[in-house]
Order: sequence, then C-alpha cells, then structure tokens
Amino acid sequence: MASLADVFTEKERTNWLKAWLAVDIAKSGLDNFAETEAKTLHANIYNAVWSSVQAPAVCIGCLTANLLKCPTKGICNKPGAKSSCNAMHDTAAKQPRPCPTNVCNKVLDEIKTLHKFASPSWKNTRAQQWAQNPWQIAKAYLPPDGYTGKSSVQDTDFNGIISFMMNCKHFDSKFSFPIAPGKNNPPCLLTKARDIGRTVRHSSQCKLTDADLQVIFTTLTNLLTDPTCLAHDVASQEAVNKLAKLQNDILKITTEEIMHLLGAVQDKLKEAENLTEKTLHEIRESIQRYMNDLKEHKDTCKQQLDEHTGACVVKLDEHTEQLKIALDEHSRKPVESNYEQSCEDLRRRLIEHYNDNSSFVPLSILDESLDKPIKDIYATPKIHRIDIKNDGSRKIEEPVNFYKEMFYKHDHSNRRIYIQGEPGSGKSTFAAKLVHDWCHINQHLLTAPNKNTAFNDLMTIQTFKFLFFISLRNVRGQKDISQMIKDQLVDQMYSEDDLDGVYTLLKTIIETEQCLVVRDGLDEWVAPDFCNLAEPSMTGLRKDKVTVLTTARPWKLADGRIKNSQIDILMEIQGVSDPDIFCANILGCIIDDTKDLDNTVKEFQNFVNKRELKSLSSSPMLYTLVICTWVDTMKEEEHSKEYSLCALYTSLLESLCKKTTSTTGYFNNSNPSPVDCFSNTSYLQPNIELLDKLAVAACKLLFSCERETSIVFSDMALSNYFSGEEFTLCKTFALKAGILTNRKDKNRTGSSNSFIHKTIQEFLAAYYIACNTYVIDDVVAGYLKRYNDSYLDLSQVFIFLCGMNTIAANALSGLMDEYHVASCRFCDHWPCELQNITETGIREAEAGKQNTILPKLSHVSIDDNNIRYSHRVLSATASNIQSLHINTRVLAILGKLPSFARGEPKSHFVLNLASCHKLKRLRLNGDYIYLTDSADLVTSELPVVIVLNHAEPARCGDPPPVLPSIQYIDLCRVKCSSSWLRSLFSTLLTLDHEVQCIITRCYITSTVEGSVRESTEKISTNIRTGFNNTFYVQLSKDCLWFRKHLHGFGEALHGLNIKWLRINVEYAIENRSDFVVFLYKSLPSLSSLETLDVCVNDISPDLCEYLHSLNIKSVTLSQSGRWRGLIVNNVSQLSQVLISPTQMEAIIIDVNAHPDLLEALCGRNINSLCLYGSGEHLEVKNVSALCRSLSSLKQLDKLDVIVNNDCPGLWQALHGLNIKSLSLSGGKTGLIVHHVSALAQLLASLIHLETLSIKVSEYNLCLWEAIHGLNIKCLSLCFLGQVDHISSLSQSLASLTNLETLCVKFSCAGVPRLLETGCGLNITCLSIEANGTCQQLWEALIGLNIQSLSMSGFLWKLFKKKSIVPSFSQLQMLTLYVSNFYDIQLPQSLKYLNIYWCGEEYRFPLSDIKMDTFSLSNIVGTLSACTQRIEIKLECGVKFYDSIEGYKHILERLKNVKMTRFLIYTWKPSIGNGSDWCVQKVVVGVDGNHDDDIGDDKLYKQFIDDVADLHRISVRFRIN
Repeated sequence: MASLADVFTEKERTNWLKAWLAVDIAKSGLDNFAETEAKTLHANIYNAVWSSVQAPAVCIGCLTANLLKCPTKGICNKPGAKSSCNAMHDTAAKQPRPCPTNVCNKVLDEIKTLHKFASPSWKNTRAQQWAQNPWQIAKAYLPPDGYTGKSSVQDTDFNGIISFMMNCKHFDSKFSFPIAPGKNNPPCLLTKARDIGRTVRHSSQCKLTDADLQVIFTTLTNLLTDPTCLAHDVASQEAVNKLAKLQNDILKITTEEIMHLLGAVQDKLKEAENLTEKTLHEIRESIQRYMNDLKEHKDTCKQQLDEHTGACVVKLDEHTEQLKIALDEHSRKPVESNYEQSCEDLRRRLIEHYNDNSSFVPLSILDESLDKPIKDIYATPKIHRIDIKNDGSRKIEEPVNFYKEMFYKHDHSNRRIYIQGEPGSGKSTFAAKLVHDWCHINQHLLTAPNKNTAFNDLMTIQTFKFLFFISLRNVRGQKDISQMIKDQLVDQMYSEDDLDGVYTLLKTIIETEQCLVVRDGLDEWVAPDFCNLAEPSMTGLRKDKVTVLTTARPWKLADGRIKNSQIDILMEIQGVSDPDIFCANILGCIIDDTKDLDNTVKEFQNFVNKRELKSLSSSPMLYTLVICTWVDTMKEEEHSKEYSLCALYTSLLESLCKKTTSTTGYFNNSNPSPVDCFSNTSYLQPNIELLDKLAVAACKLLFSCERETSIVFSDMALSNYFSGEEFTLCKTFALKAGILTNRKDKNRTGSSNSFIHKTIQEFLAAYYIACNTYVIDDVVAGYLKRYNDSYLDLSQVFIFLCGMNTIAANALSGLMDEYHVASCRFCDHWPCELQNITETGIREAEAGKQNTILPKLSHVSIDDNNIRYSHRVLSATASNIQSLHINTRVLAILGKLPSFARGEPKSHFVLNLASCHKLKRLRLNGDYIYLTDSADLVTSELPVVIVLNHAEPARCGDPPPVLPSIQYIDLCRVKCSSSWLRSLFSTLLTLDHEVQCIITRCYITSTVEGSVRESTEKISTNIRTGFNNTFYVQLSKDCLWFRKHLHGFGEALHGLNIKWLRINVEYAIENRSDFVVFLYKSLPSLSSLETLDVCVNDISPDLCEYLHSLNIKSVTLSQSGRWRGLIVNNVSQLSQVLISPTQMEAIIIDVNAHPDLLEALCGRNINSLCLYGSGEHLEVKNVSALCRSLSSLKQLDKLDVIVNNDCPGLWQALHGLNIKSLSLSGGKTGLIVHHVSALAQLLASLIHLETLSIKVSEYNLCLWEAIHGLNIKCLSLCFLGQVDHISSLSQSLASLTNLETLCVKFSCAGVPRLLETGCGLNITCLSIEANGTCQQLWEALIGLNIQSLSMSGFLWKLFKKKSIVPSFSQLQMLTLYVSNFYDIQLPQSLKYLNIYWCGEEYRFPLSDIKMDTFSLSNIVGTLSACTQRIEIKLECGVKFYDSIEGYKHILERLKNVKMTRFLIYTWKPSIGNGSDWCVQKVVVGVDGNHDDDIGDDKLYKQFIDDVADLHRISVRFRIN
C-alpha cells in the first residue's frame, strides 16, 4: 500500500493532493445519482412530448443542426444574412428543417425550457442519440466547451456533473436547499463544490492549508449526505465513508491507484502557467520511486514503459499478451464487422417473422381465422406479483405495471420469470404484446406506446438485443430450448443452405448477447417419451446473458419438479384492468363501420348488467366469447331471438374441448344430444363420456354437505366420484382443456383443484340434473335441508336448467320458493332476488325455445323492467301468489309505455284476481294501471289491466268468492270506475277477517246508470273492513281540497251491505259543506246501516243537522282530539243511550229539538251535552222548554254550544246552569255573537263555571267585555282570523283574577301582544298553538311564573336559545307536539317532559319511508345534559318499527336511566266506545301498565287522532 504523505515533502502540498483525491471520490458518489436522474429527465421529456402530439413517435434521424435555426447565437459562424454558415450548418445535411415526426423539435423546446438560463450547450449534444441515450440530453446542461466527446456520466468530470445539477430545473426538488450560483444569494453546496473542483484543478501553488482542506471535506460530505435524495443513495454513502477515511489518513490506496492519480495530476499540471519546478520535480521523483518499488516486488515484469509517459511498469508477459490481443483484434475487425451485419440481419428477420406471425391474435378459439392486430384489441392486463414465502406458501402482493418491475428487482436482473394465469386470462396475449413492443422499439421510426397503457417503459426491453418467442403448444418431442429456437424460428426464416452458419451464429449470440426467451404455454408442452422434465431444458443458456419468461397455468407451476429456487419472480395475470376499454377494443374490431361504437358499447354494457355477466369480464377469453356471440345475435333479423346463456357456455365448453383434440363428432338422430344446446356442436360428442363424469363431480361437489370443499377441493375429494382409471384420465383431460385448474396449497402439503369458473361448475351441474331429474328430490333437497338459507345459491343452476330441461327447472323453482317463503321477511317495494332469478330463467327458457317453463313464485313485484316476463310468472303461479306489487309509476314519470319484445304485438297485461286464492297483499301503483271487470276490458288502452269479476249492483249482497285470503290492498294513482271500486268493497265485506285498503290519489270515474261521466276525481282514503260488515273510511284533506264532491267514491259506497260505518275526515273549514254533500248522497243507499260514527276536525251546525236527519239506529259524532257524542233526535234513542252499559261521553241534540225529547231529557243523569243548530231560529215557545230541561240536569258538568248565529232566547235558556265547562263555537266563520249583553248576563250567571272555551273568527269588541270579571280557572281562545284591539282583550284577561290555565290558538304574531299584559296574572299553565315562531313571543313569556307549558308546531325551537331558558325558573312540566326534534336547553326546575312526535311524512296519505331514529339522537343529546330528576313520556307515530330494539338500546346507554315502559300499539278501529289502540308488542313493561294512557291532555288527544293507522311507540323512563 502507498501513502499520499510520501509524495511531497511539504504538508500543504500533501493537503492539496488529498483534496484532488477527495474530489475524485465525491464524483464517484455522484455518478450513479446523476445517471439515474438523467434517465428520469429523459423519460419526463419524452412523455411530455408524446402527450402533445397526435401520433407519438421516437425519431433518431435528426441532427442537432437540423433543429436549430441559422444563425443561432453562440453556435453559428455566419458573417452576413446572405452568406453561408461555416460552423453548425456547414453542409446540406445539416440545414435547418422540422422533425418529420414533430417530436425532436418539441424535445429541443423541452430541453430549453428546463435550462435555468435558457441557453443549453447545443455543441455538446447529438440529437440523433436523444431517443436512446439519456446522457446526450444531460450534456445540454454541461459547460459549452470540452464535453462534445463525453458519451456517459463516467466520462464526464466533476465540474460537468455539478454543472448538470445546477443548470437543469429538474434538480430543484432533489436537494434540501435552493440551488443558487452565489451572485445575488449565498452560494449553495453545489456552487461551493464546483468552486472546490476549480480551485484544486487550477491551483498554481498546489498548496492547501489544513483549514482549507477541512472546509473541502465538510462541503463535499454535506453535499453527499443531503437528506432529500443523496443520503439514500448507496454510492453516495460509500463515497462519504471513503472521504472520512481519507481525512483520517486510514484510506487504503494501492500503488497502482496512487500512480494513476499522480499521472492524472501530472497531465493536468502541465496546463498550469505558473507551476513551480519544485512541485513537478517532487511528482517525478515520487513516480520514479513507486516504479522502482514495483520493479523490486514484481519479478514477472519484463519491461518498463517509457519514463516520459509516466505510466506504471507492468508485467512483461501481461504486456506481451496485451499486444497479442491487440494484434488479434486488429486482424479480426473484418470478422467482427461480418458478425454485426449477421446479427442485424437476424434481428431484422425476427422482427419480420413476428410481424407476420405474432402481431395478430384470434378473437375466438373456435374460429382462429378471425384474428385482429394485437395493438387493436390489447388492453392493460391486471398482473400481481406472487411472493413465495420461506415456508413455501404463496401470497398475492402488489400489482406489476411496468416491464422494469417484471425484469428487475432492486436493480438486479430477474433471469427466470414465470407468469401464471387461468385459461383465457390473457397470458398469450400479453406475451404477444411483449414481442410486439420489442419489434417496434428496435425499428428506426417506432410508434410510442399509448400514454394511458401500463408497460409503456419500452426502454427496459430495449436492453435485449434479441428476443426469441417459442409457442410450446407447437413443440412436440423436444426438450431443449436451443433446438426449439432453431425449429420454430431459424428454420422458418433461412434457406437450408444457410442453416449451418446461422446455427453457429445463434450459438455465439446466446453465449455473448443479452437475449430474452419467451416460452408461451408451458402447460401445453408435452415432454418427449422417457423424459422426466417438468419444463424444457435451458442447458447452454447462460443466466447472465439469457432471460427466460414463461407463461403457464397454475396447475403446471404446482408441479413439485419446478423448484422455488428456480423462480426469480412469479406473477399472476387476472384478466384486464378495465373491462370496458377491452370491450370497446373488441367491438371496434368486429362491428360494422356504419354503427356508432360508443352506443354499441353502452348497449352491450346494459346487456351484461341485465344478464349479470359482469363476472365473466375477469376472463378475456370468456368475455370475448360473450361479445362475439352478442354481436352475432344482434345481427339476427329484428333482434327477435333472446340471448341464451346455455348457448354461450356450450360454445365455451366446446372451445375448451377443442384444446385437447382436433377430432370432431356430431349428435344426430341415431346419437341424439342429451340436451338441446349441445345439438350443433362439433367437439363435445367425442368427449361426451368424460364430460358426463365431470358433470357428476361438478353437481355433487356443488351440493356437498361440506360447503368449504364444494368449490375448492383436493384430489382426494375429487376422486370420490371416479374409479381409479377414470380419475387420472378425466383430471388430465379437464386440466388440459382448462375446465379444471390446479394450484399449490397454502399449507404446502399438496395442491387444490377448482373449476376454471364457478359458472362452469354450475353449468355442468345443471347438465347433470337435466339428464337426471331425480337429483332434485335427492341431492338438492337434502342440501337445502342442511342449509335452508342457501336457496338463492341455486340461482345459476336454475337458470341453466331453464335452458336445458323445463320440467327439472319447474321442480327446482318450487323447491326454492318453498324455502324463500319460509325464511324471508317479504318487502314488496321492489322485486325480490328470487323473482329476478325466476325472470332470468324465463328469458333463458325462451332463448332456448323451452316453452313449457312454469316456475312458482309466491311474492311478485312488477315494474316496467320485468313486465314482459312477469306475465309468464303470474300465469304459472297465480293461485299460489301471496303478495303482488305492480308499479308503473316510473313509466308515468318518463312518459313512455313498457317495452314489449320486438316483433310482439303491444297488448294488455291482464290479471284476473279471481284466480289469486292465496293473495294476501296487493299493491298497485301507477297511472298506467286500469282496474276493471271483464265487461269493461275491451275499453281500456292502458298496458296493465286488473280484472275483478263482480255481481250486478242488485246482487251485491252475494258477490262471487274472490280474494278470500286478502289482508292488505294499496292502490296509488290507478284508474278505475266507481262500479269496480264498489265490487271490491262488496268482496271485502264478505270476508271473515279485517282488510286494510289504502287508496292514494286514485282516479275514480263516476258512473250513473251504466253511463260514464266525463269528470274523473282524484281521491285519497284509508279503508278497513272487518267481520260483521264493518267499514271504516279515513278521507284525507286533499279529497276535498279542490272542492270535489266525491261523486265516484260516493257511488262506490252505494248499496253496500254495511252495518257499521265509521268515517274519519280532516277537511279545511271552507270544505265542510262539501263533506256534508258527500254524506247526503252516499248514506241513504246503505239500507243495512245500523251504526254510523263520524269523526271530523271541526264540527259545524249543518253537519249536525244532516246527521240528525238520518234514520239510523245509532249516529256518533266526534271532534278530533276533543270529544265524542251520540246524536239523539227522538225519545227512543235517548232511552237506549241512557240504559247502555257503556256511557257515551256526550249527548248531542238540536236546540230546536221536539218538545217530547226535551221533556224526556228532564232530570236525566247526564254529564255532558251538546246543543247544535241555528240559534237565531230558536222559537220562543221552545226557549222555556229548553230552559226547563237543561236546568233539571243536576249532574250536567259540560255544555257545548255549536250554532251559526245567536239569539237572546238561546242565552236565556242556558241561564243559571250549574255547569263547570262551557264551549261556544259556530259554523264556517265561527261563532258570531250579535247579542253580547245577553251572553254577558249568561256568563255572569254561571257561578260554578271553571272552564270557558270560545272559538270565533270575527272580531267583536263587546265580546271581550262579556268575559270581564269571571271567576273561571281555565280559558281557551281560538281565533280563525286576525286579532285586533288586543288591549281590550288584555284588559278582560287582567280581570280574571282566578285564571290558572290559558290556552290560545291563533297566529304567532298575536300571541305576544296578548301575553304582554299577562305578567300580572297568576297563570301557571299555558298552552300555545301557533303557525310559526317569533322572538316577541319569548319576550312576552319572560316574567310569567309558568309551571306547565304545552306547545305544538315549531314553537319548541325557541328552547334552543340559551338566553331564554333561565326565565323559566318555575317550569315543572313541558309538553311538546313536534314533527322533528333538535337539541334543546331544559330548565333546571323541570320535572316532567312529554314529547309527542309525528313526522309530517307519516300523516295520511301514508308514506313508505321507514322511521328514522325520530330524532332520537337529538333527544338523547338533550337528556344526556340533564342533572335533575325528570319523568319522561315519549310517544311516536311510525309506519314501521323494524329497529325498535336498536332505539331501546340507545335509551339504555344513557347514564342513570330507568325505563319503565316500552310498548308498541297497533291502531284498529273499534266498534262502539272501545279504544282503537291495542298492545302489539311489549318491549319493556316494568310497571305492568299497558293502557294507552290518553288522559285529559289535549295535545295528547290530538296526537292520538293524528297517528291513527300508524304504529304508536309509547315509552316511559326516568332520568336520575
């Protein structure tokens, strides 16, 4: 070893030599980084250019001079404008011209754009090498002089490397510091490093102080350890270690290395002008000394090189050998030239051969003549690396998207590459595309890869000078790769006379050049006899020169003879990454030019989605088969034929069988096909025995009792279905055909098998069942008994059976429906999965011309998507249908009729309900549905017709027995006549159970004496019929909103055999008379009617008068949320009421009642009485009788007066009663008081009066004077209009010194004005109903010592205001009736909280929207903040209650919660005075109280009426 200290006698000169060596070491640390980034820069520039040109290409024919205009500053030497350039453009070939591919010009622009000073060194770089040599682009950023001949980073000195990094913008993100030259900013590390190089190289004194040397080491080390990139570069860190050793004088330097260093220093110093002779002398002496040392220690050296050259002495024999080699090389130059020409000729022939034979691939295995260019159909493959673990197990890892990831691992070459994939996954296509890419990257003008396609790093495969593609399928009796190359390639490209020479050339190429061998189809290779090789021999293929890429099926690579140690990288191809792009490519190759490709692709995608074939897209072979078959079907006349899955899978099976043998055979009369879809095949008949045995295994494995082995199974499990000889024969056939696949087990103990695709197994299983129908009752039924929830797993087998054997399909359908009914909770909003499967089966049967398909289905849902096939389902199974939903609402929205099959006449979809004996639920929704009887059928033009046969009106008491099992009917937006509706009601009234019938916005055509009226009305109603001819009707508000008189609906009720009728209606005030007209026209025809119960939200005198006029045994009138009474119009009715065991809440009589009735009323034990009629028509003679009768009712506590107008006699008749509650209301405009003084006298005389309720619509100033000074405790005021002169009312309120409860209902704006003067009142209970909310209301409430507050509407939102809550310091009870709920603030004084929730979407007409958590999370948020003890009453009206247990758990999660009640009530209209609510489910019932708990709370009563026909959830719980 040598030492630097021995060179110079002065330490400073030794420091200078150390610095020289330090710069060399630093360059070695930067070389790899600079080279890598130069390649990245190269790729970025070309990608940017290719993305901007129409036809991306790579050009190698342009010179730099061609791309630069003349003159170019600093480049050209052109004296004048007309003179010639004698520098850059000095020849005709160097004249400026555009690049023929429009690429090089753009590359030049990119180079200039990326130069920090926009002045690249064009003299350095050669444009013709830009495409292939990234360093030629990097040289444009080097200093302008001295680098023309530098072709690599290794040839470039330290200054050039640093200049590349400083001048190219690409490096701006590669360092942790901004790159600054030091002119206007502090110099960066690169600038400092460049200055160090210049200082050391051009030092005249050749001296450095210790301090300067330390700065050099620090600067270079800091640069090489920059954290952004260099700190992670291996070469850079090796250089850092060397610098540290050099700095500490422990770096080992050989004599040869130091002599090389000194030689370089000497050559450089000769250029220095002021170099001292002493320095050169010391260098010469050192060189001489080292040469003498070498002479002494190397006896074998024979001669010494010339001392003037400064070279070291080498061994004589080595020198002699070098001279000999030089002479040999000189003599072999002509031979080498011939070798290169031969190589080029072979490569040219290979490319031509591949272009002719490998650049086209067949679309179908069955028709290999239908081939297309690989570039047209190729789509990016989906490839993943498979990691082979140390224990031998294999796991799919990250995707592989580039050739570099395939051929390299951590910069080391992968020489033995294996790609596995199932049959048809795209292995051969990928191999063909690889060959195609190699061919075109080596042409002079090559097409660049698609920028959107993976594996576009074509430079990676450019390193292979030769590519040899071998199709192992075509190899027979050979085991050596070299021989295969000769037979498949060389022999095909050369004449027989040239073969010997080419064989020799091939041997030389394989031994010396970088080659790629592609072996496609290892699983198809047949080893020669008596050969035990698992793959062809690679003898003679040097691993450092020849890379071998092999494709195979997984079962082949499961062969234990292929060792894991032989595999550098294993990958799996799983089809294409984007099936849609692949689909577009295939369709673009096969459809006519006249067809629009985008529309065709969309049509095919719709077809695939509809037929659920998307799973086949994972196999390009299967997907191509689907596409081609679909196109063929599409070409058939008028598209009349359906697409058959059985035909598709038969074609697939045939294509797989063709792989094993080219022998053909046919089914004929003497040898009939086992199933129709096999009839026209050519390759199935020779293999039918093997297929039959595989079908047995497919079926019995699929329905095996061990489900975990039904799809993936071992050899042992598979062998159970074959004899010994059959097993080997059938498995070999199945593996070669691709019907079965075999993989290594994860547990490394063996291999596992599976069918290539589950649908292949299901197809074979269906084939076996079609030929052996007893299997359904034997194997399949047993399977479902074990796994009764797996009936849907049979779907694909059922569909295939529909195309093979409809008898077997019908039997399997019945079995599946049986388990479906037993296990599912049916939802009729959309078709269930079993129906979708059944409809697909019907389509398959039609496509296969199987006309006897009669599947069974208990739950049917029909819409425009399945209307065509559902008719077949209904026809086959009408008598078994339990639920039916027909929805044509979408058709109405889109404005189009259902699309029937092409070629079929447009006809009615007709269903006769008379055949639906088991039908329980019927839902019809849509404008395109017409309900009729058989007589009206021909008159309808709508596509869906529902027939209900009925008797003539005169015979309605004895309708035909139809729909005996019906429980629920929902009609929405359908069209029908009143006669059809009447026949429906007649039918329902004959049943012995309750039926609910919801009619929502249906169009009812009115009929009079058989003729149809022009007018059609839209109604919404909820109807329930029950045992003993009970009939309940709930009419929605929109029935009367547009002043319709319900002619059609009234006619539907005409003559029905109804004994008990209950009508519940909510109408606007202005529509009350319309409802009375409806009753007037409907009720007289109900001759059997005995009991009438009418419930309205507002009672008018004219309604009472009409009901009073009816000759019905019992008439009850109710006001929603308030009271209920029986109308009495004669003495007999009064007697019956009084002796009834269930006392009616109130008795209703006319103010002008007959004197006999008034007389009979005297002295009776009556608590509540209602007087109605026209007060102004009260006859004088009746005043005294009315007065006498009323005054005799000593038990009378409550009196309601409902009159249009008052009169003095009316008020006089009520004078002095002992009643405690009085309610005054009127007609459409409310109570109109003309005789205020008489009313005032009346009120003053009622000394026991505690509660007064007044409902008015017109302001009467004197009216408020009438209530002045009363001793009442509760006052209820309802204003139908605006309130004026509020001060007068306030003064009257102030006079009510005993008032405790105030209830107000009118506009929100009036409430604050009313309460402004209420601060002096002792009101403890306040109830407010207003149509809005306002800040003034809260300001009015502040100061009232309210203990109980009830609110409805949106007023509760004001409790969100934190500033308001403290004002309710006395509030103990809060009652809220809301339609939604948010987090609110609760006063600390609160003890009781009542929340009644009924969302607007749950009010009639009923919605199908499921109940959400009824803002439960917000309620929980409110309650969670409570620190005091609160009793909570929560009531909710919901349509469904599926998740009630979940809501219960939400409440139970609250801390310190004690739940005492969680009940679910169901609403059922009662006969008589019983409750309409019954407990359906007890979730929690700690207190044992299951009453509906209505009580006297008015808001609660209103809530109870509003949620009629819903489920009601009743919860009681306590906080803390």
